[in-house]
Amino acid sequence: MIGSDSRLTSAQKANKTKGRRKRVYHGVFEDLQKRIRQGDWLPGERMPSITQLAKELHVGAGSIREALRSLQSIGLIKIEHGSGVYVTGAHPFTELSGHFQTVGDGLLLALAETRRILEPELALLAAERGTDEELIEIEGLVRQMEEASKQGTDFAELDVLFHRKIAYAARNPILYQTMEGVSDLFLESRRAILLDPSALLRALRYHALIAEALKLRNAPQAQLLMQGHMNSMLDEVLASEARKLSEEAA
Repeated sequence: MIGSDSRLTSAQKANKTKGRRKRVYHGVFEDLQKRIRQGDWLPGERMPSITQLAKELHVGAGSIREALRSLQSIGLIKIEHGSGVYVTGAHPFTELSGHFQTVGDGLLLALAETRRILEPELALLAAERGTDEELIEIEGLVRQMEEASKQGTDFAELDVLFHRKIAYAARNPILYQTMEGVSDLFLESRRAILLDPSALLRALRYHALIAEALKLRNAPQAQLLMQGHMNSMLDEVLASEARKLSEEAA
């Protein structure tokens, strides 16, 4: 019996191979990023060589190089040619997180406004550029959040990861780095403002609709839904500030 691959055109085979490479690279990038963030290699420490990492992760050297370039673009490592790869920090832009602790609600509002500008465009690009596997993974995160909601457990970190995955799938390293730089702030703000159960359900509904639009590669719909989600989040921030002002006045 003739194998299915033998019926593919040269272009289809090239796209299939390209898709496999993307999956491998994405897995390596996520694995190394996780290990850096959890402290396997400390800031200033030299990472293992490309050859060592390729052998350890059972992938090609090309996938390692590509992942390292992306890690450098988001500020986690520094590649010094002829010397090696060095960790620069587990949490890039940590000065923003420190600033967040001092300015409170003012930065919450600024963050919500920033996300309203950036995230609809990221959703549009993710629908156009994300791999099928990435979009399925984003849909899976929605199911995890829905299950956590049913069990009454907090899904703040899954919420943040949902938006990070969309930013990554957009394939714009500068926008991705910007989102990574405020990820800690995002997590803190998410926990601070989504206290109302109705707000949580509304966010979940938006997540499900956005994930569906992404999977269908309906870029305009994904952008529109994300815009609605961000407008809703901004309203939550303003409502949170109003409640605090009312409590202080009382």
